[in-house]
Amino acid sequence: MNQSRGLGGTVYEGLPLVDAVPTGMPTADGLIAALVLVVKPGVDQAEVDDFVTRYRLVPRGQTARAVDSQARWTLERDGRVTIQLLCEESAARIVIPSDPRIHQWTALARYGGGSLSLIIAPGLPDTDLTTIGYHLGPYGGPYWHISVGCIPL
Repeated sequence: MNQSRGLGGTVYEGLPLVDAVPTGMPTADGLIAALVLVVKPGVDQAEVDDFVTRYRLVPRGQTARAVDSQARWTLERDGRVTIQLLCEESAARIVIPSDPRIHQWTALARYGGGSLSLIIAPGLPDTDLTTIGYHLGPYGGPYWHISVGCIPL
């Protein structure tokens, strides 16, 4: 039995059809907070390509720095997390409802310096952490990412 990690009630604006999965990701510098956007089956790859190009996500193997992006996240006073991606012609937004798991995840992001990694991963059959882990691992599939800096309230 797979355990789905998506959070019900998450709002997506200006993104391909995805499910957001908050998690932690090991790196050479330690554990970082990551929000994995699992692209739903049937979404055209051209739509994913347009999204990653428009918001300047970089493919796996390249470094994404928050200072280079127009993406920011905020922990709202009511406990929701808002992630905004901006570019000249449009904007995208993800709003994750308040949840104890999200509070732990944002604490991980703050502990790691305030940035989180936003990852979009097409081709995954499910949102369980085992599937995501294999896909993001060294011999996994393609993904694009961007570093999202924190805007404190």
